[in-house]
Amino acid sequence: MFYDLNVPWPKGVTNTSSLEYTRLTGAIPDLFRTVSMLASFGYTTIAYDYEASGKGASIESPIQRDVFSSTLSTVTFLSRVTLILDDAAQAQALPSLTSKFDILAVRPTSEKLLLAACTNLEIDLISLDLSQRLPFNLRHRTLGVAVARGIKIEICYAPSTRQGDNNTRRNLISNAASLYRATRGKGIIISSGAQDALECRSPYDISNLATLWGFTQEKGKLAVEGDARAVCTHARMRRRSYKQVVEIEIAENAEKIDSKTKTGQNMNSKTKKRQQQSGGKTQIAKKRKAHDSL
Repeated sequence: MFYDLNVPWPKGVTNTSSLEYTRLTGAIPDLFRTVSMLASFGYTTIAYDYEASGKGASIESPIQRDVFSSTLSTVTFLSRVTLILDDAAQAQALPSLTSKFDILAVRPTSEKLLLAACTNLEIDLISLDLSQRLPFNLRHRTLGVAVARGIKIEICYAPSTRQGDNNTRRNLISNAASLYRATRGKGIIISSGAQDALECRSPYDISNLATLWGFTQEKGKLAVEGDARAVCTHARMRRRSYKQVVEIEIAENAEKIDSKTKTGQNMNSKTKKRQQQSGGKTQIAKKRKAHDSL
């Protein structure tokens, strides 16, 4: 199971229920071609990303997760918000976004805000724009705290496949290598950030691409598989638990299996009792037969 947790939601599209996404041009057709390409590469979970700034209380989700569910029934779609942190006061509104989005991500713009995101904020992802020159250094002392708390750091590879300035590719390679060294290769996920279907890559292409950043191929594959799945698990636990109080759901199949097991145990106990009773009767009959022969 492969995960792509960053497919940008088209800007300005707030209600797609009345839109035709089968036409050739437009934001929704482009989005459909992108997620269709990812599905053909084997991705089973895709998260639409809404990039926002400002106070969280005024942010509403424009994402309609089920717009392509009938066509791409094998893919699970999630909603995600990436809050650009320009001020520490913005973090106070993060709890209000929990009910609006499945995954919470932040993009700090200063070293002080990065430290706050790694140590204090209840989030799932730290998304850094590695295609630009970062205004701070990536340190193991800071990022290691986030990794220990279960928060992952994201790399988006689309800027390296997009036609543009060579400085973008140079910055991405340099920053991704610095991130790998700072985290010791732990807690990193790789997403696409693709705005077009041509920018998408398969999971195995990503593992090869990650070798340019210092990853091994196994680490590159883990970044779109196991570590990305851990983000979804962390987000689900953050929404459904509070102070180590966890909601436990029992599947219907588990209840059926449990009932069958109990039934089988009852049948086995009844069979043993019958065998014991029949064995006792047989011994009594043998004793009577021996007494009559005497």
